[in-house]
Amino acid sequence: MKKITLSVVALTMTMMSFGQTQCKSLTKDSVQCKNTTKTEVQLCHNHNPNHVVLSDKIAVVCSGITKKNTKCKSKTKDVSGLCHNHRKN
Repeated sequence: MKKITLSVVALTMTMMSFGQTQCKSLTKDSVQCKNTTKTEVQLCHNHNPNHVVLSDKIAVVCSGITKKNTKCKSKTKDVSGLCHNHRKN
């Protein structure tokens, strides 16, 4: 029974890692990156200079006023145009 369990665990582990490779780049401390990737260039999103994040929302500066009566400088993607500090709950 233990042999069957171990073989199922080993098979599951190999299937989970199918198609993924470890990033080939080095971190700032000259240690190999531990992120996994599925891309052909074998670089994770942190090290790939061509990685593009697709976002349908555009960040804008909050239109709220602070306690010191100045414009808020926080950015938000909320449709109201207000950051988390100025939105009413």
